[in-house]
This record gives sequence, C-alpha cells and structure tokens, in this order.
Amino acid sequence: MAKFRGLLGLTKRNMMVFFNDKGAIFFSMLTPIIILALYLLFLKNSFISSLEGAAAGLSNFISAADMDQFVNGLLLTGIISTALLTIPYNALEIIVKDREDKVDLDMISTPVKRWEIILSYFLAAVTAAFLQTMIVLACGIGILAVNGSMYLVASDIVKLVGVIFLGTVSSTAIFMLFMMFFRNMGTCSAFMGILSAVSGFVIGAYIPLSEFNKTIQNVCNLVPATGISILIRNYLTGGVLRHMDESIGGVDNGAFMDAMLEVFSFNQCTFGKTFSLNQSCIYIIIVTVIFIAAIRLIYPKVYNKR
Repeated sequence: MAKFRGLLGLTKRNMMVFFNDKGAIFFSMLTPIIILALYLLFLKNSFISSLEGAAAGLSNFISAADMDQFVNGLLLTGIISTALLTIPYNALEIIVKDREDKVDLDMISTPVKRWEIILSYFLAAVTAAFLQTMIVLACGIGILAVNGSMYLVASDIVKLVGVIFLGTVSSTAIFMLFMMFFRNMGTCSAFMGILSAVSGFVIGAYIPLSEFNKTIQNVCNLVPATGISILIRNYLTGGVLRHMDESIGGVDNGAFMDAMLEVFSFNQCTFGKTFSLNQSCIYIIIVTVIFIAAIRLIYPKVYNKR
C-alpha cells in the first residue's frame, strides 16, 4: 500500500477538488437537467406518440400505466447516458486547470512518478463520475418504483451497474485524450458547450435515432456512448417492454415488439451490421482499450509541455 501512497493521495486530492467545486458539479448535470425539463415540456408527448404508433390497434391489450412507465424509463436512460458524458468531462477539467495554474510543475517536482500523476487524474474522474451517476440511477429507479413497476429483476440491476461503470471508464478514456490538447479553461469550456449541445441527439435522448437518416444513424452508432445508451435502455426498460408484449399474447405475431425495437433503437446498427448486446459491450471495450493505449503512449510526451 505504501508503494501507491502517492497515487492514492493525488487521486483523493483530484476528487476533492471536483466535489468541492459546486459549479463543476452543477454544470456536469446541466445537460441531464435540460433533458428532464424538455421531457416535462414536450418530449414525453413525443415519445408517447411514437409508442402509440407502434401499438396501433393494440390499445386494448397494453395498459396506459405500462406505456407511461416505459416512456419514463426512456427519460431516465437519457439522463444517465448524458451524465456519463458530462460528469467525466467536468471531472477531467482539473487537468487543464492544473496546467493553467502551473500546479503540474509542483507535482512533477515531487518523487511521484509521471504515470502516477496521469493515472490519478483518470482514477479520480472514473470514481467521481461512477459515484455521481449511481446516485442518479438509484434516485431514478426509486421514483419509477413509486409510480409503478418497471419489472426489473436483480440481474438487470447488476447489468446496469456494470454498464454504467463501463460507460464511465470509456468516456473518461476518450475525453482524457482530448484534454491533453487543451491549454486553457476557455477552450475546455467551449468544447463542453458543444458536447452539451450535441450529446443528447447523438445518444438518442431527445428523439430516437430511428428518426434520423441512415447516414447519421451509422455515425452515431459508432460512438461508444450511443452503445452505452442502448445497453442501458435494454436493461432499464426491457422488463416493461416484455411485459407489454406478453399482455398482447401473440395476437400480433410479434409485430409490436419488432416495431418497438426498431423505433426506439434497442440495437446498435451501423453500416448494415446489427450488434447483439454482447457485441456492443465488446466493441465499447475495444474502443476504450485503444484510447487508454493512446493515452499511455502520447500523454507522457505532452504532459507539462509548454
């Protein structure tokens, strides 16, 4: 343990800097808050319209409560998915802030190795983002449970936790590579503005990806965050979706389920290839490993470079 004292100390310091900055916490949750506001204003009606279109002629079999819970699950999916983008990004801004304030010079003058400094930023961002997103998940499921059943089983919860952890690591690895090229907080904040504006569309939080043309769908589905969103959507709303399908009793020959899977993008599809959930996980892991390897090779060369 003594061998990693420097790494643990820096990781703790980075986490405390993030959690003590109330502004950073607020802005990391700004996009999810915007999604909630839009949902209350008009997104819910938009999703319900799409759901009613997919369930045309089957209203006698599907309860309004199940439809409402399904749409609420889509909202929570969007909130969690965007949080997995904005929270790691804001947690990593300390890298740029330390460079701007020349704190990095103090760090490299200590006996702590450079790889430990870099790894401490990564671990702090992953830990902070994972904890904060888990709180969002717990609160969201609690609210949904009060409104009715989401038909979640223990394995769904375990899978959701695993996907959130994978999404946290993936986003942190990708954004950390970007951070090495930012020299001041102005540039960092400008990129955050772009991220906040487009992330909801890319992962399908505002409108289902099926509403876009095939080219845009193909590009969006290449983004690991979109795959994470699809996994969360399957594990969070899959139970209530299956319950609705069971309520129909097969009178539609599975047409409702097929329409729902397509309309609400329950599968990662790109350039004619449809990924299974396991293949989506593997794809995200491969992309994450590539970015981590890039950080390992590039970051030590540019860290503290003037």
